[in-house]
Amino acid sequence: MRALHKVVGLLIWAGVSHAALATTVESFSPQGIVKGVRQVQARFTDQIVPFGDLRLADPFTVTCPEKGAGRWVDGKNWSYDFDRDLPAGVNCRFVLKADLKDLSGKPITGEQSYAFSTGGPAIVESVPSEGQWFLDENQIFILGLDAAEEGMWWY
Repeated sequence: MRALHKVVGLLIWAGVSHAALATTVESFSPQGIVKGVRQVQARFTDQIVPFGDLRLADPFTVTCPEKGAGRWVDGKNWSYDFDRDLPAGVNCRFVLKADLKDLSGKPITGEQSYAFSTGGPAIVESVPSEGQWFLDENQIFILGLDAAEEGMWWY
């Protein structure tokens, strides 16, 4: 019975050790619903590109209506810079390329897809502004939104 416990323990340890050795995306930001996005950052648990050779291809396929460009910051860190701050209503997806490997030739395991949204429009200004005392019961308000002007209503 003791030998069986040792074998089971050894198998569990080997599985944990193998998982610890696999290269994964350690962090990816932003995710979820986020306002004011200008840059995406990904950090890997191991070197993906050789130190000093930061011209290699992007590790992700980017699906986003806004333009931007990716670059390697160092061997483990990659960033994607948008041409402008993203307005409301933008959805972006980043999917790891299937043939991506680390420097030792191991494939990248774990989460393969990341996404974020800049959410719906928010009011950034109004006329008349908050606190003004000369409001009429039939007052008309003009609202400025943080979304693209195309297709947005201004009241």
